[in-house]
Amino acid sequence: CMPLYHAGQIQIYRGNKTAAEELLAKAVEGHFSPLLVNEEEVFHDYGLALWFAEKPMDAITNFEKSLAINGTFTKGLNNLGCALGLGAVLGKLPQQMIVPGIQQLQQAVSLSGDSILYWRNLVALLRFANQDEAAASAYQRLVALDPHSAQDPPQDCSWEFSFR
Repeated sequence: CMPLYHAGQIQIYRGNKTAAEELLAKAVEGHFSPLLVNEEEVFHDYGLALWFAEKPMDAITNFEKSLAINGTFTKGLNNLGCALGLGAVLGKLPQQMIVPGIQQLQQAVSLSGDSILYWRNLVALLRFANQDEAAASAYQRLVALDPHSAQDPPQDCSWEFSFR
């Protein structure tokens, strides 16, 4: 599983979404290693590959699987929130899905209150949902953490990805 997982990560980084999806699909299936227990990172990165392959529902399913393994996995909360929120904004999901997206990001900031990325994404989704008062409050918190954010207000949700 782990060689396939790492190869899939490299393909995400290179922008080869089809290759990333194929490798990570094998990784989550435990391909070549049926005794290996899959961990949240593998499902998470498979979800990310599926999002970039324009399969939002499959992406969400795998982000949720990563959170079923580790409910405090903030990277999973962030990216699930982005998938739900952006999916709604882009018309790939029903508009009301932005609310659960906001809730995922609120949970991420409650677990990791000093994460500038999570606060930026929360502000963006709140703005998308026209929750102006909540967006202003979250933006004040963001600027307190990162004064440079005042010069560059969030306009989009940013994915979290890192090599392990």
